[in-house]
Amino acid sequence: MSSVYWLARGGSTLAKWTPRPVRHTLGSVVSAGSYLGWRAKRRVTLQNMAQVTGRSPRDPYVQRLAFASWANYGRYASDFMYFPYMDIAACEANMRDLSQGGSWSQFLDQALEPGKGAVVATAHFGSWDLAGALVGRHYPLSAVAETFTDPRLNELLQNQRRDKGISVIPLESSARRILRVLQKNEPVALVVDRPLSAQEGTPVRFFGRTTYVPGGPATLAVMSGASIFPGYVWYGHHHRFYVRGFEPISPRPCKGAVEREKEILRLTQYIYDALETVVREWPSQWYMFRPFWPSTTANENA
Repeated sequence: MSSVYWLARGGSTLAKWTPRPVRHTLGSVVSAGSYLGWRAKRRVTLQNMAQVTGRSPRDPYVQRLAFASWANYGRYASDFMYFPYMDIAACEANMRDLSQGGSWSQFLDQALEPGKGAVVATAHFGSWDLAGALVGRHYPLSAVAETFTDPRLNELLQNQRRDKGISVIPLESSARRILRVLQKNEPVALVVDRPLSAQEGTPVRFFGRTTYVPGGPATLAVMSGASIFPGYVWYGHHHRFYVRGFEPISPRPCKGAVEREKEILRLTQYIYDALETVVREWPSQWYMFRPFWPSTTANENA
């Protein structure tokens, strides 16, 4: 794990002195090369993109999207290396807000208005770290993040987020800390798109198929009364970032376990309806390289 730490340190230093077009090109080339050489992941990505588009994995359009999603992930990774030096104010000044019916910040204000906090639901889409930094410029944001086994690597990456105004909540100790933050009427960000088994997950309809995902974000909302606010930042045209926030949804009062379970289903479905909206329009910026639907396996022919 120490080699990963030094790679991250060296990559960040190199990114500081590398022009953005060169940095993006290098990241895309390395990531696209991984796609071409990693057969199992290539098959999974093709199956996921086939489900998103409603086409065959052999369709040339699906194959282009799958390749582009890996190339775009390399672009994101190169920006993550540059994250400590990124001027968030400049990014925001050149950002296009595609939210409908209001701005992203108006929707987040609306989510916080009841005084019970907000669960900011985002995904492995576009640049979720920049999305967090954007919110962190204006609100006291906390974000749930995985803890790395190498303490030096963990401290390096988490400090990068803290420097951008994001307080990090370790994944393994998240529930109580999240509830405490929500009680202070502050937003908490979670990356939600993680496929689970039918036994572990909450069922949702996503691109016309049932899949199973974490019900934790909705459960937290039901427990705390916090609103759910889906939001995303991604790479747009002409070297601009785009942002879109969705109208927040608040949990309904629940009496008993049956109503509570129905409410968790309703809120989780709303999260994935929002994600489907942005992925449908910008599919190559969804970085899902694991089987996302139950029948999507690496053993299926592509």
